[in-house]
Amino acid sequence: MKFLVVAILVSCTCTIFGQNLSKEIDSIYSFKPSKLSVKEQESKLPALDKFWNKVKSDTTEHLPKLRFELDQPGHNPFFYYDGSGLLLSLSDARIDKELAVRAILKCDLDDINRELYVSTINKLAREDIAVTPAAVRILHDDKFSFFVPQHVMTFNHGYCLAYMLLPQNSLSYIDTLISMFPSVGTTSRKSIITTLWFAYSCQGDEFINTIASDKAIEKDVREYARKIKGYKKLTRDQEEYLQVIGKEHLGRMREMSLQRFSDEAIEQLDMTTRVMRMEQACH
Repeated sequence: MKFLVVAILVSCTCTIFGQNLSKEIDSIYSFKPSKLSVKEQESKLPALDKFWNKVKSDTTEHLPKLRFELDQPGHNPFFYYDGSGLLLSLSDARIDKELAVRAILKCDLDDINRELYVSTINKLAREDIAVTPAAVRILHDDKFSFFVPQHVMTFNHGYCLAYMLLPQNSLSYIDTLISMFPSVGTTSRKSIITTLWFAYSCQGDEFINTIASDKAIEKDVREYARKIKGYKKLTRDQEEYLQVIGKEHLGRMREMSLQRFSDEAIEQLDMTTRVMRMEQACH
């Protein structure tokens, strides 16, 4: 009986602490960044920093509670995005990375830093974490992109989708992209075509061929599919570059290109894709 009473007391104490953290989270994350001015957003930073520091100061106590709250419904969408970033900063465990992806699925894309979103999903994909559901969310937002000032370039919608999905095995996302194609807008349809081309799979190429000849699909998308099908041979510059580095380094180059957001990285991804497509058995 004594042990039962102790167990009940411990359980009640944990519940109370959990409820306190839940209330604290709802109090701190009570806003939508997209609805605030820059100055108003900055005014929220001290409270967010204080929360992060609190969790970091005693991970033994607070990290399990953070995990619990990230898995619960009902919080402000921005908490799931910011909280997942906090979790990833404190843990390298696979189970926590998978939890972070589940939490990110509950955020509002309007509230987030888009470059950070893509780089986070890209990194998790490279670490063999299933990220397809989080990546394809941008297919419902045709304006999803970000500017890279260091390279004076816009990382467009198609590149964002490709960089989040390509580090995975293509089998984990091709069916999803094909099934979503009829329900998304023109920009997202082109992004699906772009990603399938970079993925250089026989299934993806067959689908691109179908799009190119389907008159029920908007002309702009059909023409884009036909155009990208023509990206087969290497350009003269690419041929010369390939002779210098050698084919044996292409796999590593492709891997490295998917870790950098730049026009040079895109060019290297393009070149490696063209070589691999030429050597693909189904062509």
